[in-house]
Amino acid sequence: MKKLILIKLGGSVITDKGKAFTSRPLVIKRLAKEIKIAREKLGKDTLFLIGHGSGSFGHTIASKYQTQKGLINKRSLAGSAGKESVKGFCLTADAAIEINRIVIKEFLKIGLPVAAFSPLSFLYAKKNKLYKFMLNNIKKCFDIGIIPVIYGDVIMDESMDFCIFSAEKTLGVLARKLRKIYKIEKIVECGDTDGVYDAKGKTIGVINNKNFNKIRKDISGSKSTDVTGGMIHKVEESLKLARETKIKTLIINGNRGGDLVKAILGKKVKSTQISV
Repeated sequence: MKKLILIKLGGSVITDKGKAFTSRPLVIKRLAKEIKIAREKLGKDTLFLIGHGSGSFGHTIASKYQTQKGLINKRSLAGSAGKESVKGFCLTADAAIEINRIVIKEFLKIGLPVAAFSPLSFLYAKKNKLYKFMLNNIKKCFDIGIIPVIYGDVIMDESMDFCIFSAEKTLGVLARKLRKIYKIEKIVECGDTDGVYDAKGKTIGVINNKNFNKIRKDISGSKSTDVTGGMIHKVEESLKLARETKIKTLIINGNRGGDLVKAILGKKVKSTQISV
């Protein structure tokens, strides 16, 4: 059974979340190089699945049109509110594609064999939860040495007509489904902090079932626009995954050069580990 490592590049790292539609190409290139180094050291028996956030691209539009709420005024699609809601969906999808293209191009430039996978094309939700999925294309990519790259996206929803599926949520879905075929080593999430901070601004080394309820109130959301819930969403999704699968997540600082390659290779970095 081949090993699989999942990596999430936070929107706060690959974009400037304080400036709409502003990417950080040099940071993206550095992270790509770190993944390439780790991939070469681990060899062909370790596969990679990469996800990234939308940052100041998708979140800016989704917040304006309240896209996370699904289709607004479904009964009056001909009315202004319904049209604006549909427009928001389309613009959010386009913005998510835009930042994904930037990421993909930087990865290809340094020689990483990556291919983009829009969650809109292979996931289907019901009440903001996974309902149906199709993973054959992703598994085929693994078979021939291609690294799938997913991203935070809008997807269709049986009840809400559409919803937002964050990169964390999509990676969680994929981890649950793929663990039956591959040995998932861990998930590494790159944010803009040294892991998760407590009320005093110090890194919490480990978050698990025992301490989560106690520290939950001290975990703040994103300082910038984030329609998916910021840091508390990341922690809750990761802890839920750990409870169900025992897969651990490391939240590291993607802005510190060298930390990603170290985390992938199992070396110590300042981070928060989320596990059972």
